[in-house]
Amino acid sequence: MSGRGRGRGAYFRAKYGGGGRGRGGGPAGDAYGQGPPMIDDSIPQAGGTRDWKQLTNDLKSIDGQQYGRLGINPSLKLVRRLDHIPDRETIDDQVYSPSTDEQVRAIMPWQQTGLPKEFLQSDIRRIALCDYVTRVCASVIRSKHMDQGPNAGGGGGWSGPKGGAFNINAPGQEVLPRTSAMISSSGETIELRFTTSLPAAGRTVLGQQAWQILAVNVVELVLQSLLYGNLDQIKLGQHVISVENQSALRAQLAPANLIAFVANGAILPRASGASAAPMDPKKAIRFQSPKELEVSFPLPDGSSVSGMGVARGITLLTGGGFHGKSTLLEAMQLGIYNHIPGDGRELIVTDPTAVKIRAEDGRAVSSVDISPFIRNLPGGRDTKKFSTDDASGSTSMATNIQEALEVGCKSLLIDEDSSATNLLVRDVRMQTLIRNEPIQPLVAKARSLFTQHGVSTVIVIGGLGDWLSVADQVIAMEGYIPRAITADAKAIVQQYPSMVTEDKTYGSVPVRNIQVNLAGTRSPFAMRKGFISMKPQARNPVDDPSEAEAGIDLNGIDQLVEVGQSRTIAVLLEQVAGKTAANASPLANLLETMSNRLGVENCLPTNLAHGDLVGARPLEFAAALSRMRGVSVNM
Repeated sequence: MSGRGRGRGAYFRAKYGGGGRGRGGGPAGDAYGQGPPMIDDSIPQAGGTRDWKQLTNDLKSIDGQQYGRLGINPSLKLVRRLDHIPDRETIDDQVYSPSTDEQVRAIMPWQQTGLPKEFLQSDIRRIALCDYVTRVCASVIRSKHMDQGPNAGGGGGWSGPKGGAFNINAPGQEVLPRTSAMISSSGETIELRFTTSLPAAGRTVLGQQAWQILAVNVVELVLQSLLYGNLDQIKLGQHVISVENQSALRAQLAPANLIAFVANGAILPRASGASAAPMDPKKAIRFQSPKELEVSFPLPDGSSVSGMGVARGITLLTGGGFHGKSTLLEAMQLGIYNHIPGDGRELIVTDPTAVKIRAEDGRAVSSVDISPFIRNLPGGRDTKKFSTDDASGSTSMATNIQEALEVGCKSLLIDEDSSATNLLVRDVRMQTLIRNEPIQPLVAKARSLFTQHGVSTVIVIGGLGDWLSVADQVIAMEGYIPRAITADAKAIVQQYPSMVTEDKTYGSVPVRNIQVNLAGTRSPFAMRKGFISMKPQARNPVDDPSEAEAGIDLNGIDQLVEVGQSRTIAVLLEQVAGKTAANASPLANLLETMSNRLGVENCLPTNLAHGDLVGARPLEFAAALSRMRGVSVNM
């Protein structure tokens, strides 16, 4: 029968058994799509474990049928257990989901992989192994064009074949705990987590292509990524050893009274401002420590490494423009993470509690004690419980310092270029001109911060000479080569004395109780590294372009390196909301209760549901929590 004269709604209902073009249509004859869907009794329902042969039969039986009429659930929970290859393969909770990215877990017994048990001996080895197999999986997907799907570029419009593309949360330059590849706590299994989209043409099931994806492509991807015999065993071994060396090197900093170490031969510059990859080694100037600052450390693989040690206290990094002082600081701020072999920074390590501090105009602040730096604000505002929805450069920077101290930071990393100058220094002329200045600059607090709280400061300075008066060591960068010039700096201070008045007392460090209320908000989620979306459940029918996007701005947290870290923070925000639903809880206690989900050198728990989560430090999680507008805080 022709569709003419019946109206488009009737046409779609007759063709697809639903309520026109909308989602969730009912069976044919139900004009409003509200009746129960037609279920084909020959299709086994989700919820049990079935063998692979049964799945093959299921896919063949629905090939070419309309998934709207079959009542097929548009979600997929696929668990592929490769217990004995290829004899016993089972699939759990399988339902068909056309043309949308769905999560796949492929689990293999450890013994079946052939991987050496030595990789199970520590969390850091497990993390390195899982990072490596994730990279292999991503490489296989790209090299075989599995990220494009079998019908990529084929056209065909809405009714043409679509789906079949694979994707995994590919790592960057850092080696971090991630849920894309995980080892069970017992060490009995290892699994990959990735996504694929099952194929469809319009609303027609392509069962044969689905079989190719699930029974052939998934198997190949898993076997190429997890079987020891298919891996480059030399590169895998080097990867694990390199990460283990970095972790052990970082652990030697505190006993040596250092906050950072930069190895001789390191490549600090990156390929470009838009790339984290190293500069071409043929063009890069490799790092070489000044003899006065050179130290050596043994490594677990039996080798040793020499380079520049940055001592606890107050360190100035200075030099002319474009000579590498900010590049050195950037390498140090990411020295909290382990890096892949060949990155150039894999033997640059930093105090694991180090925090990069910057000014952050416009950030939200909730009841933070900034009184060590700012007092006597106009209008009598209380700076011991300072709150604002629009912080200035100086108040935001003071807040960032205090919040970092609250959660255990022992090293501040600061660049003059990204700071509020009036929080760094006030010269004698401005002190004379402005008598009622409420800001006490960091240059006056850095010494007492170190002596009373054990917190070191590393600061890049190009034009604020007053800092020479308080520095313990001064390092000048000249053409990316460091020179120790502390003696020269002290001589200049003697020749040109400054009027820096150092405070004998630093002041108080905040201790806050936190309560998070997510009522009326959708689950937090990060689509990009710098922002966690927190949209209201009730959508405003009128778009207001003057309203800011609802969520948490993370762009001021410089040590976040992957969107997966932001997604982990978003997941944990919901847990904090649950823990503090009745009463506020001390921030330190909250971080302690989530210690198994936070950290960059301990494995994430396998009960985290997603495959795109990446480990983050407690310091970044606390920083994100503190930037949440509307968070309830008391002190």
